[in-house]
Amino acid sequence: MTTATLAWTTNDIVAATGGTLFNSAGFNSAGFDSTGFDSTGGDRPITGISIDSRSCKTGDLFVALPGAQANGHQFLAKADAAGALAALVTQPDADLALAQIQVANTLDALRHLAIAGRGRFTGVQFGITGSVGKTGSKDMLHHLLSHFGTCHASQRSFNNHIGVPLSLASLPETADFAVQEMGMNAAGEIANLTKLARPHIAFITRIADTHSAFFASTADIAQAKAEIFQGLEDNGTAILNRDDAFFGILKAAALDAGAAAILTFGRHQDADFRLLDIDHHDTGMTITAKLRNAECRFEMRMHGSHLAENAMGVLACIAAAGLPADSAAAYLVNCQPPAGRGQRIRGVYQDHLITVIDDSYNASPASMAAAFAGLAGTPPQIMVLSEMLELGNASDSAHAALAPQINILAPRVVIAIGAAMKTTVTALDRSITAICVADPDAAIAPLAQSIADGDCIFIKGSNGSGAWQVRDALCASIISTATTAPQNGASHAA
Repeated sequence: MTTATLAWTTNDIVAATGGTLFNSAGFNSAGFDSTGFDSTGGDRPITGISIDSRSCKTGDLFVALPGAQANGHQFLAKADAAGALAALVTQPDADLALAQIQVANTLDALRHLAIAGRGRFTGVQFGITGSVGKTGSKDMLHHLLSHFGTCHASQRSFNNHIGVPLSLASLPETADFAVQEMGMNAAGEIANLTKLARPHIAFITRIADTHSAFFASTADIAQAKAEIFQGLEDNGTAILNRDDAFFGILKAAALDAGAAAILTFGRHQDADFRLLDIDHHDTGMTITAKLRNAECRFEMRMHGSHLAENAMGVLACIAAAGLPADSAAAYLVNCQPPAGRGQRIRGVYQDHLITVIDDSYNASPASMAAAFAGLAGTPPQIMVLSEMLELGNASDSAHAALAPQINILAPRVVIAIGAAMKTTVTALDRSITAICVADPDAAIAPLAQSIADGDCIFIKGSNGSGAWQVRDALCASIISTATTAPQNGASHAA
């Protein structure tokens, strides 16, 4: 499968952003002059967009965004040295031989570039939101679409007011498909993002109380997520979870926004893409499903019922695009879970053969419950759990509700990280050795001391509370034949 590539010129960017090309002299380290032409006079296209000088590559446009900790303009020289062809700036640096497009506000300019990028794209645009499962579903959909054509998808969890414009500005106009994840922390944010993305197919994974700190009720969260339909293109399709308690609200919002079709997924008997059965085994799951009216059986090399449920929504997206869902289902066997979302790492740690289940990317009451349910068949001996964030006044009750679920699994040891986890630890059965520590660093020593041969260690927590740091410390000392998860820490909206 060929890969579509981005192709902007400096003149394109000037036109899209309303900026002014700042004239500097000479050629930069990549051989480009201040107008984006190389030393032979050839016009070289911009082939990537970066907001981080550390990841900047030859031919990139570097967008110098202001930030709370640092200003991107401080890193123009580093972007130049990395081979950037051009930069979006508010304050040009006359000492650099780098094409600099001066604008009043670089974030606004990035949004204008996103509008232009989406405007020239003629393929099928998918939009995904939901309280849980967004990134995993996005990656699954990207994997499947790539078997049918060229597909561009937002990187990692680039789903907020910066990430979405960055993804759309990076969208190759010749791609067949594009998948955009959208997150939020407040009402109105999804509306702004979906009006940029303008999806043909809008997919809501599930509504849960992940955002309790920012909303009065879960119904308000459902209304905020339903804003994705406000950007739906004419004759667009909504993909909805038939099992969701807020299905009625979401369906009404989709129809009010003009959705021409609604496809449903889940375990519900009326779901168009219905999950019938899951056979869990060592290498993953065997799924039996009904895709519209045809029964289908396929393999997933992932673990967790919630991933099988999300796969039903992904297959509904495939069908909405006019592609064969049964053929796509067969390709799921080669789809691997993204880092921190259920990867299993087996190896030797201090002479002990262990298995690490890395679910450390994020956590909410709903995702915790889903993960615990997936562990029921083969419970772990050790659980490392960091506190769930952004729950507001519901934090104490949400953390207390974890204890009965953990007690059912009956691990030998629980290592809890963060003050909020004290509510969980105090309600655990006395047969469980429970340790509560203040931060991830303090969890590493007791974990090492607790490990025995044959242990399965489950790690999960909110990204900001740092369970992934424990994962990194543990995996750094494992002699393993499996690939360990990369460093985490990317910011995102839920």
